[in-house]
Amino acid sequence: MWLLDGFAWLYNLNRFTGALLMWFVVLVLTATVTMNVQNNRGKLWGFLITSAGAVFILVYLESLKLVGADKAIRGVVTNFVVMTLGGLGSGLLAVAISQGPTEEEDEQARGFIRDRLVDALEYAFVFFGICSFTLFAVCLPLHLLAWPHVTEHDVFSLLIVCLGALLGYAIVSRPSRLEHWEQLGACALVALLLLLLPVYGQALSGLWQWNGWAVLGLHTFTALALFRTLWFHRIEWRRA
Repeated sequence: MWLLDGFAWLYNLNRFTGALLMWFVVLVLTATVTMNVQNNRGKLWGFLITSAGAVFILVYLESLKLVGADKAIRGVVTNFVVMTLGGLGSGLLAVAISQGPTEEEDEQARGFIRDRLVDALEYAFVFFGICSFTLFAVCLPLHLLAWPHVTEHDVFSLLIVCLGALLGYAIVSRPSRLEHWEQLGACALVALLLLLLPVYGQALSGLWQWNGWAVLGLHTFTALALFRTLWFHRIEWRRA
């Protein structure tokens, strides 16, 4: 209890003690990770921790309602957080990039891409492809009939997602196409999926207001069908 009481006393000491405590915690976490994982992966994790911690602390500082001289102090604390955590994160990232992966790390990354990531991306592209194509096939006639709840933007967004998912599936369905550029190709496919998500979400936001239960039912049915297919294949692989 005394430890929690001491932490609460420090946190409430002034308006900026909480930010400094969070800065110290982020610094300790970064040092712990980089010291225990002494390879490029540890440095990248350290970069992610410092970046996320800096953003969280800056958001916390901006959320404080300050007046008078406290605003100037907030500027000083903000610059301190940016210079220290930002400099530490950029240094870790620069070291990780300049050293490059070892042969063992490169082989581990390639194995993860071949054994896990490609399969996950394949199911993701199939899921979004089926859902977007089904919604596109339903919404296009409704839009041509001037149905007020289906806009041209929704139809066009669904078409983009459908074509993007089809492109992604065409690549991941043949792992041999990623044979000589696994890491670069995997990054490009993940980026493609991340680009399709907001487009698809924006299209669904309009359709959800029209009939949310139908949209939810379609995605639930598709997810269950994919899960059943995946489970069936796992059983077949175990039998083999």
